[in-house]
Amino acid sequence: MGNYHTADRSGVTINDESLDFLHKADRDALHTRFEVGSLRATAHFLWEVDFSPYILRTRLNRCLMAKGLHTIIAFDAQLDRPLLLKAIWLVDTQQWTEVVNALKLAEQRGCCTLPVTMSVQDIQRHTTKQAYLAEPRVVALWKMIGRQVNFGGNCGRFELFDQQGGGVRALRDEPGFELTISPPLPPTHPYHPHMINNNPPVRSRIRLLPGSWTADSEMVTYASASAFIMEKIMLGSPVAHRAKTPWVHVDRYAHGGVLSGLLNRSPHQPPNRCTAVVAFRYDDMNPPLEGRILLLTSFDMPFIAWVVLGSSADTTIVGVSVITTEPPVGGASDASKDRRPTTAPLVRSLLGNPIADMALNQKEQAT
Repeated sequence: MGNYHTADRSGVTINDESLDFLHKADRDALHTRFEVGSLRATAHFLWEVDFSPYILRTRLNRCLMAKGLHTIIAFDAQLDRPLLLKAIWLVDTQQWTEVVNALKLAEQRGCCTLPVTMSVQDIQRHTTKQAYLAEPRVVALWKMIGRQVNFGGNCGRFELFDQQGGGVRALRDEPGFELTISPPLPPTHPYHPHMINNNPPVRSRIRLLPGSWTADSEMVTYASASAFIMEKIMLGSPVAHRAKTPWVHVDRYAHGGVLSGLLNRSPHQPPNRCTAVVAFRYDDMNPPLEGRILLLTSFDMPFIAWVVLGSSADTTIVGVSVITTEPPVGGASDASKDRRPTTAPLVRSLLGNPIADMALNQKEQAT
């Protein structure tokens, strides 16, 4: 069956004939899944029809607008026809939520400017569609776009490096910077019931020392690849005005069980009034130490603030600390609640007044 214009937006067949492809009136406005219903020769059709790069770029821009990605990513003007088709497929068929959130946070941290531009080199990172699909989606996308996040100085860019024979390193192409993607987790592991194939757990020894990344002796398991990415963006490179409150220790069941409720949530689901969650666990410690980073600020705020919770299985006591980059007011000896007047109500909204007071009534520490 050849080109056919139709207003039938849901039928799988036309005149009792199975539909091969649909050609719309606007040359760049290719069919969508909703409009077609069933396609048997789409890929062949897209390759054989002589769409010019201009037509394909127009289509790509439509895809970016439709997905709400036009303010987040752009594509190099030098992309040729095959790479434009690849870009259209990436935008049109892939979920970008985790990558978008990471890029928004990176811009907020001053590590990139949106929209970031994906270059020819970025698009060619995966040689084939099969190579891309062989990896978890979040990892595959970050391999293409991560280097757009620049921490500056010795921290460099947030690159993922493929290793000969398989495997990947993060941030530095050096021994000790390996990521273990989809590590085997025992059924009793708290992240096991929450594993997501396209955003799996990862293990890493990478930590930040003043001014540089290093490979630590302690292995950390992150609930997802995106959790690893978000944590490194939150902590990477120095930030003006950043300070933290000293740890306070609170029974998880006290004050209405607020802390227990936060820790019992899915490691992927931010609590109400939070923008993101990063869940991690030091599995090699005895007993293992589990942490949650709860991002309090939205991506459009001029600073970032988060609450860190630390717990272990052998006690009901939870460590609580607040970290913020809000520009301070008052004197250095003032309590955090007075020094950071916009952060304080965000903490109270999440933790409630009793626990928030324990944390915020203290003098801050530099980070």
